[in-house]
Amino acid sequence: MLEEADALNSLWGVSAASWNIVCWYGSLRGYADDVIQACDRAVDLEPDNIEILDSRGLARSLIGDIDGAIDDFSTFVRETNDENRRYQRQNWVQMLQVGENPFTEEVLQMLFID
Repeated sequence: MLEEADALNSLWGVSAASWNIVCWYGSLRGYADDVIQACDRAVDLEPDNIEILDSRGLARSLIGDIDGAIDDFSTFVRETNDENRRYQRQNWVQMLQVGENPFTEEVLQMLFID
């Protein structure tokens, strides 16, 4: 799938927003290992976009890159104006720091609906 997107990217260019959609929803659907490259491509295109960092944080957490996930979520927490999401991501950071997995099936389903 990513190879096909790369081919399209070389012809027309794939936006950071498009890579981010693949990253977020692929991660929520259980394909974080498969979409992490899309997450990184989105960040490469827009490194200061906290929504993209948030998506990559989710993928990183799901593939076991806990330090990377903490970094991405911590940046989101510092930069966002959304108090509800700030609180949620701060909670995730705290859970990850003590070795807990914040991403239960219920949480992943809730994130998919949101």
